[in-house]
Formats: sequence, C-alpha cells, structure tokens
Amino acid sequence: AIIAELDATSFYEQMANMTSSENLKRVLLEVAREEKTHVGEFQALLLKEDKEQEDELAKGKAEVEELIED
Repeated sequence: AIIAELDATSFYEQMANMTSSENLKRVLLEVAREEKTHVGEFQALLLKEDKEQEDELAKGKAEVEELIED
C-alpha cells in the first residue's frame, strides 16, 4: 500500500510539472499532498504492528544523521 501511495504521489507531481494550467497544477499538487498523508497513515500502522520495521527505521535514521553531522 505504501508503494502504491508513493507511485501515486510521483504520478500527480509529474502531471503537475507537465501542465501549463495553474488551476490544474494546484489541484494535482493538492492530490499529491493527500497521497503523502496516506503514506504517513500506512507507515504509522506498519510501525505500530511491526517492531522490527520500527527498529530498522530508527537505525536508518541514526545512520543518516551521523553522515550529515557538521
């Protein structure tokens, strides 16, 4: 489900970049933003139900923070 929502986000953002209509662009970007909310909903559920995923996400976040520290 998360992958489907990410694909949808990408699709709507690509369509927004292709149009010259500001009204259509505004609507497409709003729909893309809604898809990002759906990603967050599914991610929250995944982290609540899958302790291993929660741990691995925390590890990945820590690794990135170490790499970008000034």
